[in-house]
Amino acid sequence: MAQDTHIPPDGETANDNLPNPAPNPRYVRIMLTVVIGLGVLLVVGTAVVVGTIIKRASSTETAVVTDMRDKAIAGQIAIPAGAVLQSVENGDTRIVLHLTDAEGTLLILLDPRHGFETGRVRLVSQ
Repeated sequence: MAQDTHIPPDGETANDNLPNPAPNPRYVRIMLTVVIGLGVLLVVGTAVVVGTIIKRASSTETAVVTDMRDKAIAGQIAIPAGAVLQSVENGDTRIVLHLTDAEGTLLILLDPRHGFETGRVRLVSQ
């Protein structure tokens, strides 16, 4: 049918003697630049995601407490005379000692990683 209309069909190549067209060097360079750029972007993006995950997994809770390291000796905690330990709450970022003494309830906050006292909270009734 192509011989009747003199329009070559798209899927048929009757003449095998035509030379293969060479790729345009300009387009090859553009394609190479785009592929390299996307590869770099992929590697950088992966590094950012992994870095963010590591940072968030290793960071401690940011609590506003007074650093009392200069007042404490590692392994020793000063408690008021006559205080009774009611309970201990253990967490990843702090240990809370619940004490009761003559003045009321006292919470002592400890850093579990270093063993230092990080703060005290006195609970008073109103």
